[in-house]
Amino acid sequence: MLKSLIHSALISGLFLLHSVTYAHQPDRVKLGMSVALSGPASHIGMQLKTGHQLYFDYANEHVLDEKRKLDLLVLDDGYEPHRTVDNTHYLLQHHKIHALIGNMGTPTSHAIKDILKRHQLPFLMPYTGANFLYHEPQFPTFTLRASYLEEAKEQVRYLVDELGHKKIALLIQADEFGLTLEQSHRQALLDKNIEPVVIARFRRNTNDVARALTQILLTDTTAIAMIGTYEPLAAFINQAHRAGFRGTYTSVSFVSSTALFAHIIAPAQVMVTEVLPEPKSCQGEVCMLYRKLSHDKKSPISYQTFEGFVNAYIFVAAFKHCTMAAFSTCIVPAIEKERRANSAIQQLFNQQKSHGDHPVYRSYLKY
Repeated sequence: MLKSLIHSALISGLFLLHSVTYAHQPDRVKLGMSVALSGPASHIGMQLKTGHQLYFDYANEHVLDEKRKLDLLVLDDGYEPHRTVDNTHYLLQHHKIHALIGNMGTPTSHAIKDILKRHQLPFLMPYTGANFLYHEPQFPTFTLRASYLEEAKEQVRYLVDELGHKKIALLIQADEFGLTLEQSHRQALLDKNIEPVVIARFRRNTNDVARALTQILLTDTTAIAMIGTYEPLAAFINQAHRAGFRGTYTSVSFVSSTALFAHIIAPAQVMVTEVLPEPKSCQGEVCMLYRKLSHDKKSPISYQTFEGFVNAYIFVAAFKHCTMAAFSTCIVPAIEKERRANSAIQQLFNQQKSHGDHPVYRSYLKY
């Protein structure tokens, strides 16, 4: 009898211990990310991953309470749309992710539209200004950065209004990214009653720009708006200088201005539109925390790591307002509210007067 009572007490104690341990397990939100960690665009993807992880690690330790934690699951798609599709299916089926955050690229984002719509999976702060994300995308989404149309308008303002160029060519990556920017630049130029002199294209994930260069050199172009990643654009500028071209260049934020400028070895005048203020010199709580954590972790300071950091910062601020049960319907409105009302985020984005809904900044390379 005594043995029976002891056995029952032990079982009850073990059950109680298990229940207490389970009750204190944190609710973990699982965030997926598909970016280029290999291939010609890996420089961008690696930095985006680093920036997001930098703040999420900090938030798990210092911001979120013990009952709520974040996991970031990052997969490599090489900046190839079919791999992004595979990654998204894998993250949904095997990891039951609650949202995608910081995905990289227009063609890669475009490729998973149907998956996002079918699962109503939140698509948060992707590294693209693709126009389809700004006009009723039919799945929960939040875009923190300026659209490509807003960036195109800033470039045309610089080329036409400030420098007086009228003969402008477009150098375009031949995919959805290039098509989106072609439409954006055409619209921005049309607003100034200008048509592109020529539109030259090159294939994604290659540096094969010789044919495009020949097309442009056969015209009276004085400025070139470029759409692509940093390697082919740097190769184009270097080759164009050797061929005698001395005009002005612009590019959008996706290019990674730091990498582009580092790979240009010829004298050139280049302006890149940016979606955030300069991370080494901007002011305010978010900027100072980013620089401190980057220093502590020996992480490089760049626009891409900063963008990932800001994405993570605003996500954590919004996540605190959502229950896990209502996460998918709560998170986008919560992020929108934080974007409008969070004083640290307002301080970050109000450092420059904006011509549109989102501020657009500039980086320059001038020889």
